Amino acid sequence: MSPTVLGTVTSKVLLTLEELAIKYDLELIDLGKGQHQSSEYVKQHHPFAKVPVYQDGEVEIFESRAISRYLVARNNSPLVPAFDDIKALATFEQAASVEYAYFEPAVSALGFELIFKKWVKLSASSRNSICELTRGGTRLFKLGETNQAIVDQQLALLKTTLDYYNRILDRQHYLAGNTYTLVDLFHVPWIGFLRDRLLLGELIDSRKNVAAWAERISQREASKVVAAKVARH
Repeated sequence: MSPTVLGTVTSKVLLTLEELAIKYDLELIDLGKGQHQSSEYVKQHHPFAKVPVYQDGEVEIFESRAISRYLVARNNSPLVPAFDDIKALATFEQAASVEYAYFEPAVSALGFELIFKKWVKLSASSRNSICELTRGGTRLFKLGETNQAIVDQQLALLKTTLDYYNRILDRQHYLAGNTYTLVDLFHVPWIGFLRDRLLLGELIDSRKNVAAWAERISQREASKVVAAKVARH
């Protein structure tokens, strides 16, 4: 049997599975209907009522980074450096920490302030077209106006992060060196979100090295396969 992913098509886990050429089944969880918040789902799959969840026989794991790292380790993939390559591993972990602590929180916060706070004001057709954030999925209504101070703060953090990326990408093709890794993969879902949902593509395009890197990671076969799944849904 193929492993099963409980979640949405916008997923780091699907990207990892596609990169590793692992066949899988996707069981869609309707976040708009609150399926991830049902008592059964929370009790059996994810105690924090989020997606995705990975199932493979007796193995069940939640949290996308944990799942992706498990898959890479199980398949001995170079998407994470070998443990005996200390320098490469340290560089990878530093890049992974920047993604986790600075990049994704900034983009996620901007999405919350600029899109999801206003969910209740959107038309039904527009509401259906909005991409769910990969970290998760609480249905949002009547959460107030955009907090401009938070937007400014998170924009500044995102710009600082992208400036840092632009500097290191001047001497290497990817964030952890010259090899594509999970760190780059974890950014893929956010590239389209920044461009198409937040309309902040200029932050990418105005930084030559970041723009070239974003194109490289978005044009990988796995990225295109998952993007096609997203487009169909």
